[in-house]
Amino acid sequence: MKKIGYEQGSHLRNNVFSFLTSHLERNPDKAVLRWVKPENLANWSFSLGEPLPHEQMTFQEMSVYISRVAQGYLDLGVKYGDRAILFLPMSPQMYISMFALQMIGAIPVFLDSWARRTHLGASAAAVEPVLMVSFEKAFELCAPIPELKNLKFRIVAGPSTQKYDAHLENLMQYNKVATPVAVEQEHTALITFTTGSSGTPKGANRSHRFLAAQHYALNQCIPYQNNDVDLPVFPIFSLNNMAAGVTTVLPAIDVGVPSEKDALILCAQFASAGVNCATLSPSLLNAVTNYSLANKIKLNTLRRTVTGGAPVSRDNVETFKYAAHKSELWVLYGSTEAEPMAEIEAEEMLAMTPPTDPEIAEPGVNVGKIAKGLKTKFLKLNKNPIEVHNVSDWKSLVVPDGEPGEFIVAGEHVCNEYYNNPGAFKKAKIRDCDGTVWHRTGDVGYLDEKNQLWLVGRVHNTILRDGIMHFPVRAEILLRRFSFVKLAAYLGATDAILGEKAICVVVCDTDKTEIRQSRENDIRRIFAKNNLPLDKLIFRAEMPMDPRHHSKVEYDALRTQLGKEGLLS
Repeated sequence: MKKIGYEQGSHLRNNVFSFLTSHLERNPDKAVLRWVKPENLANWSFSLGEPLPHEQMTFQEMSVYISRVAQGYLDLGVKYGDRAILFLPMSPQMYISMFALQMIGAIPVFLDSWARRTHLGASAAAVEPVLMVSFEKAFELCAPIPELKNLKFRIVAGPSTQKYDAHLENLMQYNKVATPVAVEQEHTALITFTTGSSGTPKGANRSHRFLAAQHYALNQCIPYQNNDVDLPVFPIFSLNNMAAGVTTVLPAIDVGVPSEKDALILCAQFASAGVNCATLSPSLLNAVTNYSLANKIKLNTLRRTVTGGAPVSRDNVETFKYAAHKSELWVLYGSTEAEPMAEIEAEEMLAMTPPTDPEIAEPGVNVGKIAKGLKTKFLKLNKNPIEVHNVSDWKSLVVPDGEPGEFIVAGEHVCNEYYNNPGAFKKAKIRDCDGTVWHRTGDVGYLDEKNQLWLVGRVHNTILRDGIMHFPVRAEILLRRFSFVKLAAYLGATDAILGEKAICVVVCDTDKTEIRQSRENDIRRIFAKNNLPLDKLIFRAEMPMDPRHHSKVEYDALRTQLGKEGLLS
């Protein structure tokens, strides 16, 4: 069968809704979603000795709901190409709303529940939405945002006290159904925003062809089996699951607001919902690992676990494998704009010879082989936009083989543009002289002698100290090995003599001065042993982390905080 998303002209099989249609025809009674009702979670004992009740929806049931909601949108006045904000958590309502929009050629826009209020207006300004679907509290949150005042339609999900144009639950019981429409390959199917941690959030323009290409690329890296049940904490991986016909268990946690109960809840879901695959952020992977080890629980139901979204070290991998020795662990390297870019399995990572001295850290994180279908280059570090006018221009831009450089990629499953944002394109993309669009990842890495990709840091976090470049990943691997370190960052600050000085920022387990002095001595000794400069060590009570994964330090926010406190001098 020909691939979905690759037909010429306007065609029904270009619409990614066709993935659901194919599973509906083959397995109408198979569960597509399982989830926990909020009231069931609230009434649960929070003990693994008691099952956590899950609801279930089949492909047939979901298809009916989608068709009804889609027709409800049409009758309301939503048209082909209209943008519609979905400000909903991972829930059946979110996916039903999204597929209903795609079915009729409208464009869903994901505003994640973790999004900052300051980003909501910028995101709305970029897409100019006509419709918003959300809960009443979210509408109240968004009321002061001027960019959302001109919405034509407001659809509320759940209980409400105000007047809205429609209620999602009523549309799900609508007495008419829609049929899918034909679209062209590059018609926008979905807009998702980057976290915006280093500036204004950018809306990735995910066309129907791109979403299909991303599914085929992920399916090649991490193929599913017919009986797999996956719990992903990333909404986009849920889409991949549904395209693959895999039962998806929605996490019963708020991914945007970490809680000490998250690991317990996820372990309960593994047991109660028949989960044998999981897709977790590094922070949740570590949380589940630590919880299972502390409570002497073996994660024996998992056959495969996938993680990514932030650097994952050999130490993280080794600890997880001890807790879930039957599970494969795949580390995927990717981003909003290109997923996957590289992959490595835990056994392969652990089979590599580590430094003989446990106090010596590897140069970075090995993320494995480049994903098939990608073209790659490594560029000299340059924070400015880059233009290429002819083939010879690349000679002055790329680094010699094996040296660290900014990793850039091009290929079928690389997002080629940002929605209504040419400025973001200029900063993050390079249009080659043959028309190829290269994505600048902002990550610094290199290929080793086995053609495996090592990541050592970010372009904007590279420290140029006394003419020598130093990268943060190795330093942070060392810091995380200390049991007293909760969070850590390694960054540069302007210095009149060195150009930049190297600063270490640590959230540790105590605020007692005499104990902190001992901690500082330990850190300085290890840094000296690894030939890493350390000009200043700062202890803090907290660290700004990315709102999506809570796995990466927000360096720009940290620099701003330190600057205001006068700690960078």
